[in-house]
Amino acid sequence: MRIRTRWLPWLAVLPALILVETPTVGAAAGSPVERAVTISGYARDGYLPRLLPGRVSPTWRPTTVPRTDPQPHDTSGVRLYEWQGSLYDHPVVQADWGLDNLNAYQLTGDRFFLDRAIAQAQRNLDRKVESRGAWWYSYPFDLPRCTGQLLKSPWYSAMGQGELLSLFVRLYEVTGLAKWRWAADRTFLSLTLEPQLGLPWVSWTDANGYLWLEEYPDSPGVQGERVLNGMIYAFYGVYDYWRITRDSRPLSIMDGAATTVRRYVPAALRVPQWASRYSIGCMRSYPSYHRVHTLQMLSLHQLTYAGVFAAYADMLRADYPYPVVNGIVRFEPGTHVAYRFDALGQIVAEKSIRLVNMSTASADQRIRLNGRGIYYHMTNGVFADMFVPEEAEHRWLTGKVVEHTYTPTRPLTVQPGTYTGYAYDTRWNVVGHKTVTFPRASAAPLGASAWINGVLNYQVTAGTYLGYWLPAVPGLVLADAASVT
Repeated sequence: MRIRTRWLPWLAVLPALILVETPTVGAAAGSPVERAVTISGYARDGYLPRLLPGRVSPTWRPTTVPRTDPQPHDTSGVRLYEWQGSLYDHPVVQADWGLDNLNAYQLTGDRFFLDRAIAQAQRNLDRKVESRGAWWYSYPFDLPRCTGQLLKSPWYSAMGQGELLSLFVRLYEVTGLAKWRWAADRTFLSLTLEPQLGLPWVSWTDANGYLWLEEYPDSPGVQGERVLNGMIYAFYGVYDYWRITRDSRPLSIMDGAATTVRRYVPAALRVPQWASRYSIGCMRSYPSYHRVHTLQMLSLHQLTYAGVFAAYADMLRADYPYPVVNGIVRFEPGTHVAYRFDALGQIVAEKSIRLVNMSTASADQRIRLNGRGIYYHMTNGVFADMFVPEEAEHRWLTGKVVEHTYTPTRPLTVQPGTYTGYAYDTRWNVVGHKTVTFPRASAAPLGASAWINGVLNYQVTAGTYLGYWLPAVPGLVLADAASVT
């Protein structure tokens, strides 16, 4: 601790010295002149970060990992990435594995996991490239992108820079060693620099004036694929750096990145009633990344207290809910029709039954079919391996699914009228209800929302409906949802 208190005061001014536009001494003739220029002038809405409860990192997960790595790795325990038959160092793969092991160490106290986390971090320090005072971690293989762009080795990525930044910050917090704080300072600097042709860069401002922490920078040229999930993972690293420094520079970067997310998710990345696009440059939809995007919107809400991101999460959930379920579908008396679809979403078979009494069957998916509504994939009974549409009054998946919890709570406005809330047991059977008439508009804190027995419900965390879930009916208004366009 004594060492840190001696060197931190002068270290705090070092980044400012690095950012002076001074040519690198001894630059070879014809080589790029290194000028460390801070990126600026990008759009900022004014988002400010908030400390998570317990001042923990967004990369913290209370889970452990196996002692034997099931993925490719070398004899020192450093995880490797297999590409086209060869094994390579990969900054994101190693940062992820390092963070996983650090989480395991903090959960178990087993030094083995800490040593393996350190090995991932050290490998990247051993491979680092220095440019304009910043440290950069390269990808040593060529990578074609769906945009038609070929990333030529060595290339660099804001996602790798950001995730390694998180790893360095957290190692510094756990070990107290100055080397990890130094690595964090130098790595964060890489995310603040303007692009310079011929030199590593990962941050840029697009033609509309929005900041991108770019997962796949295009050099030569100043542009990128504009990948949503990669930028937010980089955001987490900047947040971690802010936690330990309270510096104004990460505040600016986080504000700019959050503003970019606010601008582009509904305008360019969302696909109504389908999975969101991976990036602006690659306009394909990937259901697996859609779930990542949805959870990242909830995380941005938690990190900024900006309700617009929780509203985006709800919007994405409605477009394409996470499909995996394991539940029972209840069929009310009446006629029910099930379908089979081909790869293009065309109906290739259907079956109809008429029930005199209520019946049930098992399902393993609650999924949006492209160009259609929400369907259940049935696994037994007369509709086995077929899809039935969700209709809350006729057939529904019992229990609670696709829950979103909101930290902080969101403002729910209750317009004048009569509303009934329901209490449930652990199997989501109704065990009580409460009906209240409101003569005037009222407000309540919303702590969660979920589909319960086929209906969207809101969980109020204080006041009249504490302990009850309210079906989302007209008259219940989320004020922060108005900002979604």
